[in-house]
Amino acid sequence: MTTKQLLLQKLFGLDGRTALVTGAGAGIGREIAGLLADAGATVAVGARNEAAAQGVAEAIGAAGGRACALRLDVDDEASVVSAMALAGERLGRIDILVNNAGIFPAGAILSTSGAEWDAIQRTNLRGTFLCLREAARAMKAQGYGRIINISSNASIRSSVPDRAAYNASKAAVNRLTADAALELAPHGILVNAVLPGPIATEKLEAFDAAGSPMRAAVAKRIPLGRWGTPEEIAAAVIYLAGRGGDFVTGQTVVVDGGAMLA
Repeated sequence: MTTKQLLLQKLFGLDGRTALVTGAGAGIGREIAGLLADAGATVAVGARNEAAAQGVAEAIGAAGGRACALRLDVDDEASVVSAMALAGERLGRIDILVNNAGIFPAGAILSTSGAEWDAIQRTNLRGTFLCLREAARAMKAQGYGRIINISSNASIRSSVPDRAAYNASKAAVNRLTADAALELAPHGILVNAVLPGPIATEKLEAFDAAGSPMRAAVAKRIPLGRWGTPEEIAAAVIYLAGRGGDFVTGQTVVVDGGAMLA
């Protein structure tokens, strides 16, 4: 390797590291798991749908990476505890946790029931907390860890109508990120959040297939003139997971094509 290649490997390579990604059966989570593996990490692919997780793990293996699949339902505390323990057994340790699992239902405030509100907070906030807590316990024992929570730029500025419950859950994730960063820093654990803007996943393709004008309308409101890609969110995760992000904690990194500026 050249000197520059060695430097890049030092800053962004993850050889010898292990990672667990929640909600990794599709979309952004799948891309994050794949790019972590491309960077050299051994990855536990966590998802409520174990078959989907297995498919992602097999795809990573076929591409030359190392991965295993786990059934992980962030709504269920027992599932989180057992999956984290199993990930530790299979990987040897958990160096990196990416809290990606989440739901994005629509609902105006006046028509949202208490049960619907609770379901969103249970997945997006409580699920993030449970995974963070369990991973942090293991990371504290080893004196090292990187926790990256996937939030949303809507946690700071509302851009899509009828998403109050979702936006509130992600704003709370930002607060949790900052408080966890402060509490866990003495143990060598860094905690940050990545805040995506509009990202083109397979769900967006489904909207397009149904003739929705949403894609073009949203793109007009983004200064860069396009939706982001799952890979661009995964790239931010790689930065925070590697040596390049060693002096970064408690931060919310917005990746939205400048949408919050418009």
